[in-house]
Amino acid sequence: MKPLFSILILFTFSLQCFSQKYLLEQDVNKDTIVPKVGPKRKFDIANYTGFGWAAGPYTNSPTSKIQNLNSWQFREGVWGRMKLAKWYALGAYVEYARDGYRMKSPIISDTVNNLKTLWTKQVNNNAVIGIFNRFSMKNEKLFLDIGGYYAFDCLPRVITKVKPANGDYQYKRTVYNQPSFMNRIHYGIDLRFTYGLLGLYGRYRITSLYKNQDYDLPKLMIGLVVDYRD
Repeated sequence: MKPLFSILILFTFSLQCFSQKYLLEQDVNKDTIVPKVGPKRKFDIANYTGFGWAAGPYTNSPTSKIQNLNSWQFREGVWGRMKLAKWYALGAYVEYARDGYRMKSPIISDTVNNLKTLWTKQVNNNAVIGIFNRFSMKNEKLFLDIGGYYAFDCLPRVITKVKPANGDYQYKRTVYNQPSFMNRIHYGIDLRFTYGLLGLYGRYRITSLYKNQDYDLPKLMIGLVVDYRD
């Protein structure tokens, strides 16, 4: 009985040693899951924030010119892209863009006759969707994005602060929501250079801000944009 018991113990010990050897010989790299989403992966996604200023010439002579340094664009959105080659990817984005133009003179008739206008602003609150072609350079550290966008102005506004001619009070702030003379649908071209997470962008609006008019404000916005991830 003892010899049989000893043989069983020896056999069990041999199986354990064989199992441990087999496990040690496994390639653990085969069990590692490589993520498909992220920088230099097939898919990538990021949030972004941008800030720019109006630039470029006017179209004909608008009712009022703008103060360029006080006329700016704020952008907040998310983009995603799919890599189709090492140097090329196709992407899309959605964003909110606020374009604010500080005018040099009133643009609505009932404010023109006031004694003094402190300021007049034209504001466009845009919901934007766009697509872009991304070209990668410098080992995927430098990117060139070329694409187009479509925007709907959810709430166009003209805001004025004036001193009435009758002098009953100092200043009055008036908000004109959705003026009938403002165009609410826009489209244009986007261009962006990005190094790492910081980029320089240019956005050119093809459509006019105003309905049935031969004049327009500067169509170009130039600024900086920063990507960030959760």
